[in-house]
Amino acid sequence: MRAPRPGRGDPIKIPDFPDDFRPAIHGQLTVQFPGAANRNERKHIMRTCAVISWVLLVALVQGADGVQACGDKFLLVGRGAKFRQAYAAIYPATIVVYAQPQHSAAKAIRDPRLQSDLKAAGHHVTIAEDERALARALESDRVDLVLTDAADAEHIAKQADTAPTHPKVLPVMFEPSKEEAKAIESRYNCRLTASDRSDRYLSAIDDAMKTRKKKS
Repeated sequence: MRAPRPGRGDPIKIPDFPDDFRPAIHGQLTVQFPGAANRNERKHIMRTCAVISWVLLVALVQGADGVQACGDKFLLVGRGAKFRQAYAAIYPATIVVYAQPQHSAAKAIRDPRLQSDLKAAGHHVTIAEDERALARALESDRVDLVLTDAADAEHIAKQADTAPTHPKVLPVMFEPSKEEAKAIESRYNCRLTASDRSDRYLSAIDDAMKTRKKKS
């Protein structure tokens, strides 16, 4: 015959054990079954706890990623399915992309994924297909930056100096030597290579925009 089950609210007593198997802690173990909460209430509580745990986990992961990526340069707003990380730029920029196909870094600069990431961060991106298109773009009073191959940087920098907004040139290098990289970084205060990921471009753009804001 089975012993009767305790009812709700009834204490459950630890049965007597042999002397050599008696627990070290004597007394009674009381388990209180919640009588006030019905099944739906318990489900609601469990669901609420699960949501809170998920929110806290996401906040911790995103916070760590944000610190790892660029410190306080970006506001981390989410995570894409394939890229990577989506950022909201603190200083949205109007960027002209100019890369002649014959140059080595052109493929990286014109990569649709890079342009998509720049736009997702809040930047406005315009593609200049040739010299005439570049000249027209530079005449605009809204251009902040020109992203181009390092081979064209000096030529474009001279044009940018005479443009209404004096946009800053961000040259992209392709497998540079240490000397070349050092010279470009010293001249343009920027170090970008064709192999860099989108977050590196975003960081360089934010640095350039921060400098422009200080000067304005």
